Amino acid sequence: MQVSVEKKEGIHCVLNIELPAAEIDTEVSKRIQRIAKTAKVDGFRPGKVPAGMIKKKYGEQVRFEVLGDVLPHKYSKAIQEQKLNAVGVEIEILNNKEGEALKFNVNVELFPEVVVKDLDKVAVEKPVVELGDAQTEKMISNLRKQLATWKDVEREVKADDRVTIDFVGRVDGEVFEGGSANASEVTIGSGQMIPGFEDGIIGMKKDEERTIDVTFPEDYQNDELKGKAAQFDIVVKNIKEAELPEIDDKFVEQFGIKGGVDEFYAEIKQNMARELKNAINKTVKTQVFDQLVDIIDFDVPKSLVQREIDRSKHDLIERMGGAKSKMKAEDIPDELFKAKAEKSVKLGLILQAIVRDQKFEADQEGIDAVIEEMASVYEDAQEVRDHVKNNKKELENIKNVVVENKLVDWVVEQGQATEKTEDFFDLIKKVLPQGGMF
Repeated sequence: MQVSVEKKEGIHCVLNIELPAAEIDTEVSKRIQRIAKTAKVDGFRPGKVPAGMIKKKYGEQVRFEVLGDVLPHKYSKAIQEQKLNAVGVEIEILNNKEGEALKFNVNVELFPEVVVKDLDKVAVEKPVVELGDAQTEKMISNLRKQLATWKDVEREVKADDRVTIDFVGRVDGEVFEGGSANASEVTIGSGQMIPGFEDGIIGMKKDEERTIDVTFPEDYQNDELKGKAAQFDIVVKNIKEAELPEIDDKFVEQFGIKGGVDEFYAEIKQNMARELKNAINKTVKTQVFDQLVDIIDFDVPKSLVQREIDRSKHDLIERMGGAKSKMKAEDIPDELFKAKAEKSVKLGLILQAIVRDQKFEADQEGIDAVIEEMASVYEDAQEVRDHVKNNKKELENIKNVVVENKLVDWVVEQGQATEKTEDFFDLIKKVLPQGGMF
């Protein structure tokens, strides 16, 4: 086997490989002979079919199979001998004639050299959040509202009321699609409607009609309505006010807490502290990861991006019901996942480079701390500890978390960190799925 390497631009090179004719032709002949022993052709007994006829009928297919078996071994050996850090390959056959040397090219995509630099440009705003009695009381108030009962009232609409309304929306004097509804329930102050809509209902009475002016947000999901001024004709059909449950043992038991009101308050404070810690960590980590991707530049291997796209398609199909959904990966455009896949691959390579350069490892103290935090959420904490420590997959995930936390802390130390005062509830809703525990 003759091999030469042709360096290309960026993270690509080409292996020019030539194999002696006999190496392929001999294997093709052996396989044709095996086929001839059992092949059935009209007019001939099995094993008596002329070799020329077998070759004419099966030769092209057999040669294709031989190439499929031989070539991967050959180019893998060549890549290893040339000490190439390959991430993907494409084969181009140049000459495949019988009796002549087989010539083919291997277009090799290499892992990029990731140089971690300019980390002093990383600027992180770390949230500073007050978590005291006022926040605890607000949290408990939110929980009471979740369990509220509703009764009809005959008065003007106030904040926190639940109203039933009919409404018709217009933009430039014309009724727009999706802008009208009958018997729609709205909780005043919930933010379920566009800004200004709920405030405009405050002060109305049952059967009262009112026209309010609002403006659709610039980031509204409907492009045709973004930033547009609108008018809504509203009729209030019903007004209800919440009756909040008392904070007693019966109320507390609905949250699975058996120790009474004092235990309930202690549990709420503990949960809030844990969620705040998670929210701050996630906020900092997101800033670090986003800026690493922006600051560190290199060629991202397309083959790795394609693998990530294919994985995303597979995940989507599984979420949609798998085979039952009748959705096929080839029918889903790559472009739907390309940008996210490129970012994910680039970030992964950067993190690998930092871990390698800094030799970050998961220490036992860090592992135990993560396990303890996980276990503290459950009633039988020891059972959780034992389960995690005996589960290799979960233990590996925890080790990755420990290493990732070390990496983030280290990057923040290299850059610039400032503090930003934020409200607990705003931060939780912004950072954690479904707004955390409430």
